[in-house]
This record gives sequence, structure tokens and C-alpha cells, in this order.
Amino acid sequence: MQIVETVQTRAASTSTLPSTAVSAPVVDPGASCRHCGLKCDGGLVWSAEGIFCCHGCEAVFGLLQAGHLAGYYASETPPGVSQKYRATLDANRFTPLDDPAIAGRFVEFDDGRMAVATFSIPTIHCASCVWLLEQFWRFDAGTTRTEVNLQRRAVRVEYRPVETSVRRIAEHLSSLGYEPVMAAETPGGTVPSLRRRLHLQIGIAGFAFGNIMLFSVPRYANGAPLADGFQSLFDALNVVLVLPVLLFSASDYFRIAWHALRRRTMALEVPVALGLVVLFSRSLADIASGRGPGFLDSFAGLVFFLLIGRLFQQKAFDSLAFDRTYRSFLPLSVRTERAGGAVPTPLEQLQPGDRMVLRRHEIVPADAVLVEGHATVDYRFITGEEAAILLRAGDTVRAGGRAGCAMRLQVVRPVSQSQLASLWANPLFGAPKARWMADIAARFGAWFTVAAIGLAIAGAAAWWPDAAASASVATAVLIVACPCALTLSAPITLGTAMGLLGSRGLYLKQPAVVLDLSRIATVIFDKTGTLTSGRTRSVAEADGLSDRAWTLVRRLALESTHPVSAAIAADRDHVLEGVENGAIAAALPGPEDVREIPGQGLSGTVAGVRVAIGSAAFVAAATGRPPGRADRTWVAAGDEWGWVRLAEASRPGVEDAAGELADDRRLFLVSGDVDTDHARWSRLFGSNMRFMQSPEDKLAFVAAVQQGGRPALMLGDGLNDAGALAAAAVGIAVSDDSACMVPACDGIISGDRLADLPAFLRFARRARHLVIACFTISIAYNVVGLTLALTGALTPLASAILMPISSLTIVTLSAGGMRWSARRMLPA
Repeated sequence: MQIVETVQTRAASTSTLPSTAVSAPVVDPGASCRHCGLKCDGGLVWSAEGIFCCHGCEAVFGLLQAGHLAGYYASETPPGVSQKYRATLDANRFTPLDDPAIAGRFVEFDDGRMAVATFSIPTIHCASCVWLLEQFWRFDAGTTRTEVNLQRRAVRVEYRPVETSVRRIAEHLSSLGYEPVMAAETPGGTVPSLRRRLHLQIGIAGFAFGNIMLFSVPRYANGAPLADGFQSLFDALNVVLVLPVLLFSASDYFRIAWHALRRRTMALEVPVALGLVVLFSRSLADIASGRGPGFLDSFAGLVFFLLIGRLFQQKAFDSLAFDRTYRSFLPLSVRTERAGGAVPTPLEQLQPGDRMVLRRHEIVPADAVLVEGHATVDYRFITGEEAAILLRAGDTVRAGGRAGCAMRLQVVRPVSQSQLASLWANPLFGAPKARWMADIAARFGAWFTVAAIGLAIAGAAAWWPDAAASASVATAVLIVACPCALTLSAPITLGTAMGLLGSRGLYLKQPAVVLDLSRIATVIFDKTGTLTSGRTRSVAEADGLSDRAWTLVRRLALESTHPVSAAIAADRDHVLEGVENGAIAAALPGPEDVREIPGQGLSGTVAGVRVAIGSAAFVAAATGRPPGRADRTWVAAGDEWGWVRLAEASRPGVEDAAGELADDRRLFLVSGDVDTDHARWSRLFGSNMRFMQSPEDKLAFVAAVQQGGRPALMLGDGLNDAGALAAAAVGIAVSDDSACMVPACDGIISGDRLADLPAFLRFARRARHLVIACFTISIAYNVVGLTLALTGALTPLASAILMPISSLTIVTLSAGGMRWSARRMLPA
């Protein structure tokens, strides 16, 4: 495919700019990229297939066309990932994967002939991504199969290690626009041991339930015991089949009930365990005495349905890894100075005194000191502060900072003893939260257990001295009073709601969080990275240059992918009002002698005029003028110079969402940034704004807000928000990918779905109403069943049959009701 250069048209003069129009064709600056769908903003690349925002997107498009994978673009919305910033990535970023020890962290299995590796890829976002990655074998000859987990943003690759390697696979994924996360921890594709145990328990209970029913059908159909020893054989087989269900599948209910009784507390597992014991004991007694086949099929079926409810509770938790550590934020290795030069070194081998060599944008893995010169470090992840910190030789650089330029550092503490590690180990993050649902369940369980035992004793006494009738009534009462439907209603309803919210971009840690969300009375927002997007900036203020000079500055800005340059190039509000300045800037001749110094600025010559963009010191050095205020970006074109102040762009729709939330909830803005955006946010939050807040200040504020019994929802994005997230009734971390690293959060919301927060809270309230409805139906069933049992009209057999029927009713109502509500209430 022929690559056509970015559209450029030289003006008639190299020193003057037409005031109204240019003679060359004017390109629409709002054109969208054929691959990723983003606005091109004047920096267009043309080819026979369409328009692209950069050469990277065009190259990926051509790669897919050559591989006969044009079906990737079958969706209405372009599914590709923008490649604009690909040129800024380190070409050697996958070199650490040549180390078998490091590559092995991604490998789940390797027998020499076949291997399996899992990669975390945050840019997976739609069905087209899944389709393309499942065709990955077309791009890597050694790959045999790929499996994509859309919710976890992970791809599991099966490959032949003699033909390819972890590094080659990672490089090929990156070439397609799916950059793997080079982190110490990745979301593995294996199911945790507790999940495997639950699956095994369900499998055993389901197998026993089906076969016991099969062996019981002849007795039910005959209406009497079978002859010639067949009944004894079937009864013995049923006992053999039910023992694993009793000893393994139902063991958790007995264990939890026993621990609750030992602590003199009560839980719903206590009456469940009591009902299971009575049902099993009565069945054995009936079989041993010859009175009947017992209720072992109902026993196995009951355990099976209870475990299905537990699976609903837990399966949505697998959609994201909430249990990552601070190591997930750090790279796999870092380059250290050795006798032979800078070599990749695993973080575990870093020792005090080692000298690290970091490139721009790399993460500092350990506390260190700057060896020489000047450098800038961004601590936004830790502090939430937007501005980078200027450091000099000898200054301390904390782990978790992002390098603003290349630097040499000397390690002062091992990785595990850094300040970042100590922050992560804060006991506050490990303390379990009290859940509203758990409190209600405990109180209800205590009441229900006492009532069930009391009614069983009263029923047995009422039918005495008829021992058979007395035992039958007591057994029927305890079986009917087993709160199966009650224990299923909340897990099924909330588990279904949790899964449906996860499919829309809100991932909750536990189903019980849904009920807590339904009670939220106060919403507290962090600003940077939460209300605003850390990846997009806009020009908030600009002053000092003429229209002609601004156009020259914008033309130079088109040459850089730096966020500041991108914001200046895309701005239409502060320059040449009413004129398509973006098209004119793009039509200027390409700058000459372009130089970009990381962390300082960009300079070049545009149409014969020297232009500079950057820090006060950088522009002063380029123009010979004294530096101005350091909190602004300075620009110069020839003899003219001025400044711009940038602001992070609001997330789309977030202001409308905040206005909707304010209708029936209190809103607060609590930020660690300086008070530069007070006027911008005051119309939404009024006086309910706090700036320059430390992590401790945020935590104290959340605690104070909730003192009046008004549960608060805290939304933040950095480690500085972790204390407040833990203190709030519900803490949700805002993330632009699936690798959110905030500990102690109750959920993660995708940044592009924050505008849907009001709909999510309404859906949570609907889930609470459905839980209450299911509880009401379950209680009504128990009232009717207990009445019939106490009057002797309900036999244990009828009780055992009605119990799974009631459970199926609750499962259908809970899951069906939530799915119906999701179609009506949740955005697609």
C-alpha cells in the first residue's frame, strides 16, 4: 500500500500567511480516521482506502487488509485503537522478555512442545477486537489458538515454543494495536482454587441429584416398593451417591453454621444446615426401617440449587482482578548499570546502591536518588497532583513516579521496602467493610432459626402422643422452614445485577455492593482522572500572540504527540475566531529544524519564523526573553510570545450526570489539585468543593460526611484516594483500562461509562426492590407451608418436593427480573 504524505500546501511566501484563505485544497479538520474513528484534527494521512489520523493507523489497516481480515471493520463504529502515540513508545520495551525468568511470569504451561501464555491488553473493547485476536494465528506462525476474555481484557495464547516466543507474540500483538501490559502481575486465565472447588461441588451435587432421581422414579411410578431386592439395591445406591453431597458439596454450610454457633452469632446458614441434617437423617431412618425411600433426591437437589446461588455470588468477581498488589503498577525489570553497560534486571534483584537508567515515561520501581542533572517526575498515581515535580541531583525520587525524561537513579531501598509498598500495606485497606445486606441477613437468620425450631417443637408437642404423626409434623416443619428460597433470592438477584453492570463497564467486587449502592445519599468526586480524563487536555486560557503567530504555533504543535502540543493543535476556541484555523495551519509548509527536548519543550522554524513551545526557561532560551510564570506553558513566534494554560478535558457527559445526581443527592468535589478550576466546577458543586486535600484530609472528610447516617459513594482514581475509598460506604475507582491499581475499592468503573452513573444507581435501587419482593414471596411460601405442616396436611415427601419448586421460582424471578430491568434501564 502506498503511503501518501500528510497534506501540506506551501504558501506563496515563506514569511507571510494569507489572512482569509489559501489556494490549496482545504482539508476538513473534523475528518475521522478509517481505522480508529478519532478526529484527525488537520493531521491527515490519505491513501486509496481512506483517511487516517496517523501513519500508524494506516499501517495497521494495511496489515489487516493484507491478511484478508477486512471483516474487522464490519461494525458500524471503527473498532481500531489509535496509533498516534506509537512512535513515542520505547522500541526495546519487550527486551526483558528474552529473560526466561521474566517471560515465565506470563506462561501458564510449557512442556517443550506446546505452551500457554496470558497477556493483559487494556485496549480490548469490543466484539471486533475479540474477532481479530482470535485470528492472531495468521500473524504468528507458531501460534495455534487464542482465547479472549473481554471482561478481563486478557488474551490467552497457545503456541509452539520452538517456533515462536513470548517476546515475539507480544511484539506481534503490539503491531496490531493491542499493546500488552508489561507488568509483574497479569490477569491469569486460570480459575482460582476456591472457584475450582465450587465448580466441583456443583458437579458432584448435580450428578448425584440426577442419578438419585433416576433410581427413585421406579418407586414413584410403582406406588409401592419394588420386588426381588431391586428396592434395596436402589436405596443402597442412593445412599452411596448422596454421601459425597453431604460430606463435600454441603460441607461449607455445615462449617459456617458451626462457626456461627461457636461465636454465639447467627447466620442464614444455620437453619439451612439444620434443614439439611433433618432431611438427611429422616431419609436414612425411613430407608433403614423400610417405611419408604426417604428424600435423598430432594436433599441432593436442594444442595445443588443452593450452590448454583453461591456461584452467582462469585462468578462476576472473576471479571476483574481486585486482589492485585502494588507490583502490578511496576515494570517487570529495569535497566541497571553493569560492567558491560545497561542490562535488564528483574526487580527482585535490585539492591541499594544499584544505578538504574530510566527512559521517559518509565515507572520508578524503587525509592532512589537522582544521580545527576535535572529531571521531572509525575506522581499523579500516588498524590493525584497534575503537575510534574522538578528534581535536581541528590533529590529523592519515590517509587511509583513516572519519569518525565531520561534519568539515572541510585537505589536506596529494595522494591518491597519502598514508600509505595508501605502505602499499599496500610491496614485500612485490608479491613473488611460492614455490608448492609450482611447485617440484615444475620438478624433475619437469628429470628428465622429460633422461630423454625420453636414451631417444630410446638408442632411435635401438639401431635403427641402419636409418635409417628409427631415426628412427621416436626420433620415437615423443619424442611419447609429451611430458608432455601430466602438464601437464593439475594445471591441470584444481586449476582445477576453485578454481572449485568459489569457488561456495561461497572465492575463490583461483591454482589452485596449492589444493595449498598441503592442507599447512596452523598456522592463525592475526585477531580483529576475522575471528572477529567488524564489522557486529553484542552486550552483553558491563552494570551499574548496575534492570530498569525498562533497559527504558526499550531503548525509546529502538529509535529508532536505530546499532550500539550496535541491540545494546542486541536484548540479552536482561542485563535482566529470564525476562521477554519486548523485547516490553514495544516496547509502551511512543514516546519524545519524541529527539536523536541523531553520535559522541556518543542522548537522549530515554520514559514521562516522561529517558533517555540514549552517551559518558561525553554522558551526564554529560544527567544532571549526572560522567563515568566512557571505554572503556564509559554509559546513564542518570532518577536511575539505569549502563554497558554491547559486544563484536562471533562469526561464526556459527566457534567450532565453530576447535574442529574444532584436532584436527590448531595454532591462534593474533593481534590488534591490546586484551586485553578474553581470557576469551572462551581456551577455543579457550588460551595461543596475542597482543593489541596491530602489523602488524610480526604479520608477525614468522607468519615465526617457519613456521620449523620448518610451513606457516601466515593469516586477516585489514584492511591491518594484509597483511604477515602475504603472509608466510604462504597468506593469506586475510575479507570481508563482494566488494570486499575487502587486497593480497597468496592468496584471499578470504566472512565468512558462514568456518565452512566445515575442509571447504574437507579438499577441498583431496582435490584433492592426485587430482593424485597423475592423475600416477601419466600416468606409467604413459608407461612403457607408451615401452616399446612403444623396441621398435618403436608407430608415430609410433599415438603421435599415443594422446596426445590419454590427455589426454581425464586431463581427465575430473580434472574429474569434483573435482565428485564437491565434492558429497560441500563445503556447499551
